[in-house]
Amino acid sequence: MKRITLGALDYGLAFGVDRALRELVEKGRLSAIGALVATDLWPREFRPLQETADKVGKRALFGVTLAFSGDRVSPVSARMQETYGDRMYSREKLQRRALLRLLPDELLLEEAKAQLARYSVLMKRPPDFVAVREGMLVRTSLARLVFKAVEHADFPKPPLVISPARSGLKPLRLARLAKSFGLTMLPKADPLPETADPEELHRLLHNHFDGMSDLSFVAAIPGQSDDRLRRDEPRRKVAIRECQYEVLGSDRFFHTLEKKDVFLN
Repeated sequence: MKRITLGALDYGLAFGVDRALRELVEKGRLSAIGALVATDLWPREFRPLQETADKVGKRALFGVTLAFSGDRVSPVSARMQETYGDRMYSREKLQRRALLRLLPDELLLEEAKAQLARYSVLMKRPPDFVAVREGMLVRTSLARLVFKAVEHADFPKPPLVISPARSGLKPLRLARLAKSFGLTMLPKADPLPETADPEELHRLLHNHFDGMSDLSFVAAIPGQSDDRLRRDEPRRKVAIRECQYEVLGSDRFFHTLEKKDVFLN
């Protein structure tokens, strides 16, 4: 039997996404939810997630997706707010500054600490795992800051870390760096195929988990359409979310996992 972690890392983006993720994890069709605590919805949406976490217990992982870049998120720490206002870096700008070794290390470290604290205080539990939005953990300089923030949080049990890369030397180097901080990294596998056709997704999923290493993390983006999603995301992405929500919630998907001897860890 192969164990995988099938998870979504964007809880807090929209009510339709959040409802879908809670429903799927309660039905056992997702095994991990990562919360974006830097969105304006998080102060309203943490409580339903807290109830879901209490309901499913250890059958699923609940963690935090740290955001240092991208849209629909705002700084949490006071210093970051004072310096950059209510907007984060773009992914491209953060990548460029990381390459040139011009990251504002102290600001980013404080922001990581603030987001970790916001999660654990409101959820009344430490995160089971930590991820970083838009794959930015791939930058070693930023990864080191994240690992320092986790170390500073001094959680009773160190959270797992979701690897940002699937292959090559980078995930191996990051895993070694994480280990030096007493952290374990979950390997990253290919995310669920992005198609808006449920029948095609069912067909693709039949062989999707073949060849994956045990305990791999497989990212998904299920959701239900709502006004916010329709306003903020391209029509195709909303359709992909709805397709994944429909397929993951189906008995046919459950039977596919059984047939392929895959267990959601």
